[in-house]
Amino acid sequence: MRHLACVAGAAAVLLALSMPRAQEPEPGAQGTEQPAGASPVDAPGEGEGAESTGEQESAQESAARPEPPERPRPLQERPAGGEAKATTAAASPGAAGGEPLGPGLRERMRLSIGPLEVAPIALIALQAAPLVGDDALIQAGDSAEQPGFRLRRVRAGVYGDVAGLVRFAISTELVGGSEGTARIHEAWGGVTAMPALEVYAGARTVPFSRSAMTGAGDGALTERPLAVRAIAPFTQVGIQAEGHFQDRAFSYHAGVYNAFQRADQFYTGHAESLAPLGNRFEGIAVAGRLATEPQGPLGRTIQDVARSPFRVGAGVDGFFSDGGARTLYGASADVLLHAAGLHALGEVLWTGASPKSVPTQPIAQVTSVTSIALVFEAGYMIVARKLGVSGRVEWIDASVDVEDEGDNLVLTGGVSYHAVDDLVKAQLDYTHREELGGLSLANDTLVLQLQLSL
Repeated sequence: MRHLACVAGAAAVLLALSMPRAQEPEPGAQGTEQPAGASPVDAPGEGEGAESTGEQESAQESAARPEPPERPRPLQERPAGGEAKATTAAASPGAAGGEPLGPGLRERMRLSIGPLEVAPIALIALQAAPLVGDDALIQAGDSAEQPGFRLRRVRAGVYGDVAGLVRFAISTELVGGSEGTARIHEAWGGVTAMPALEVYAGARTVPFSRSAMTGAGDGALTERPLAVRAIAPFTQVGIQAEGHFQDRAFSYHAGVYNAFQRADQFYTGHAESLAPLGNRFEGIAVAGRLATEPQGPLGRTIQDVARSPFRVGAGVDGFFSDGGARTLYGASADVLLHAAGLHALGEVLWTGASPKSVPTQPIAQVTSVTSIALVFEAGYMIVARKLGVSGRVEWIDASVDVEDEGDNLVLTGGVSYHAVDDLVKAQLDYTHREELGGLSLANDTLVLQLQLSL
């Protein structure tokens, strides 16, 4: 009963937040930010995570605003990280002013064939690491192990919309996993005739953590928070339902999936299961999210690239996975604020893992482990759609019962330059990682990333 009361209380708070609706102009009305929602999360979502897998890379699939019956809803924009975002069909000022590469390029890059509209999915991210600590390890979540270059992401695919009634997407990660092998990043289709109840099936981002649901290429810094990459499930196979009300004043997401799998190493995160053998070794997982954006959609990116009017969004979510090797469970809450170029993001994440007495696959874990993390990020767009700075601090306790090198304080600061709107950008980040227990490791990194994102 206590858990039911907590869920009911969280829903009541979100509904209360969703009641006041400020009558401010939408960022899109200024030819800037396009409305978006929480993704079927990684843009791409950095499911990246274990990047994503850690990366899931990828916000949940957002539904387009209801249109008059005589017009089909516009094609949703697909961020590189993996989740579709709603866009408006109106031409942007950049297009009207004769700037072919100005704001609004994404919504103009689509092909209409009768009721079918399709748009490309593309993400290329090249990283150069001139400074890398001697103790840095990719398996521990660091961006590099030696100075040099890394093709961090190469993703290609297509997103489609059939008269606003059916949507689908399929994309391939060409350098996925620690071996850099090609794999399906996401493959899903859904019935979207009713914004209050959209149903999707296939490989899609689990609705957990705002940072995980944001596309891999849509963050203010080169990587999602280390805590998110370690805890979020990112892309999994299953069936999801979601609904959006009053221009996302209130949204819900719920899904059933094959059980999640995670590595013995905490920072390696979850495997992004595309389940070619179904749940041969696993069980079933469930996940859900409640969210509100009372002043209107916050847009596709974590940064307030368009320097929009004040907007705030909040969400709570959780998952439970009854796997063959482990029972996994987690919860998170987040708040994101945009105001005149400023963005501020706060997240708290909690997760636990308990080994089964007779696991279906070999694991090294022998006792239950509980982990908790806090993330705070803030930044400012000095020049709208051009130049921004951001900073992030993370406190991570990989196991609350043990004090060792897994307990981390992670400080990241960076600058981003948007050469062509948010499609082509360069980012320079420096990360300092301080072990709060055990040995202090030399694992700081300086990373330059060049990115193309469609």
